[in-house]
Amino acid sequence: MLHRRGTVYTSRVVIPGQVQALVGRVEILRSLRTTDLREARWRLSLWESHLGVMFRLIAQRRKVMTRDQAQKLVQAFLESTFDDLEARLAEPRPDHEHTEAVKGALEEFAEQLSLQLVDGSLSHLLPYAREQAPDGSDQHQRELARKLTEIKLHAVEAELAALGGRPLPPRPVLSSPTASASQLLDQAGIDSPSVSQVASQYCEERISAGKWSHRTARQSQKIFEVIASLLDDAPVGSISKARIRQLGLEIIELPANMTQRFPGLSAKEVLAQLGEGTPVDRLAPRSVNKYYMHVRSIFGWAQEHDHIAQSPCVVLRDVEEGRAQDARDAFDDSDIRTLFAHLATAQRRDYELWVPRIMALTGCRMGEAAQLRSQDVRQEAGVWVFDFNEDDEGKTLKTENSRRLVPVHQRLLELGLLEWVDTKANGYLLPESMRKTDRPERSNIDRLSKRLSALLRGSGITDERKVMQSFRSTVATRLKNAEVPEYVIAEILGHENDNITTGRYGKKADLAVLKGAISKLDLPV
Repeated sequence: MLHRRGTVYTSRVVIPGQVQALVGRVEILRSLRTTDLREARWRLSLWESHLGVMFRLIAQRRKVMTRDQAQKLVQAFLESTFDDLEARLAEPRPDHEHTEAVKGALEEFAEQLSLQLVDGSLSHLLPYAREQAPDGSDQHQRELARKLTEIKLHAVEAELAALGGRPLPPRPVLSSPTASASQLLDQAGIDSPSVSQVASQYCEERISAGKWSHRTARQSQKIFEVIASLLDDAPVGSISKARIRQLGLEIIELPANMTQRFPGLSAKEVLAQLGEGTPVDRLAPRSVNKYYMHVRSIFGWAQEHDHIAQSPCVVLRDVEEGRAQDARDAFDDSDIRTLFAHLATAQRRDYELWVPRIMALTGCRMGEAAQLRSQDVRQEAGVWVFDFNEDDEGKTLKTENSRRLVPVHQRLLELGLLEWVDTKANGYLLPESMRKTDRPERSNIDRLSKRLSALLRGSGITDERKVMQSFRSTVATRLKNAEVPEYVIAEILGHENDNITTGRYGKKADLAVLKGAISKLDLPV
């Protein structure tokens, strides 16, 4: 809260009740050192965000912290953080025109730093790294330069956030008189949580935020159990890069269908029983990379929540899976004609024709098409669109980027889409049995997927690399060949756009642009 003492503004932050007894105080008062109300609000938002980091740390560690340790942590944090903020906020606010120019320059610089991290050139900070570590090996100097580049990128992104009126995120600290929160914890002698504890907290967060379905959560929890077993469920702060490299090799050695073939044994016990070189089917490269992704996720989460200063998983590289098109092929025109000719004559239900049509001319996921309601096919700014969304009644999306509007292709209108939608009387376009299941271990569209797969194979398309979801590859390939920009394709398909300019700082494409892109799809549907 903001208070005024004389002419100077002061902040009053109430400490969360769950940590008050441990900290030994109820609130934190601090002068904001300004008489300007607008400036005071700006400083208060930044100050509260940094205090929030400290409160979360104490709440997470309160079972292993003494009151003395907590009080030392609070005092060190208060002394180290606010003075640094004061120095950075002392500059006067620039006018709007100057701000936009600065933002443009920062965005360009951020993109340059991102590209250096991608290609490993590190040209901007490698000379400085060599100056700081003249006796280090070339590899050590390059590692230092990469870390410096990462920190510089974090700083640029933080400054962009500040210019946009958002609170600064917690800054990474390399080697500075100002200690980071995780360094202060280490100095206080507080152990980091175990791998299984971090995994459990990470899962709880994903589930409570609605990011995971029950099926995804169940699969991920099983993977985390394997990871914890291989790492002896050690504290995350004790795990080095060398141990992560070893973990990567151990995951590659895991047998396929391990729980069915070795019931009751942990992953570590399975590897010990198999021994080196035992002939057995191992995990497929795609499954190995799925495990690697989960390892990176929990250690990244641990770093984000200040359990560790830096994730050791920077050394964990995905294994080669082969070309993406080798796993799932796009349809060619002959396939599409064959499929829809079969659907026109086969004994099938109306949605078994319309779902493939919608997938073919939008590139949407099967689950997205299955959850459409009649009100989700509507006009927006004079353009007929599919509104892919989620709600509190069971509609879900795979990712945040899946929420989107996709213009309806003219061919769907010609085929009678609107007339079919009108027959559903403001309800779901598909019956409940095709879009929901009571079995949490199965996908909600399990039945629909099996029915459409049977129709696909019944049409004579037997190539295992061609499945109904191949329509997404088909749409992506056709739009790319039609020279549609990648950020537009990503928005149509509901993918994340990693480009720092058009993705992180760009706005969504205009519906007219999306409609123009969709019109370039020329499929024999």
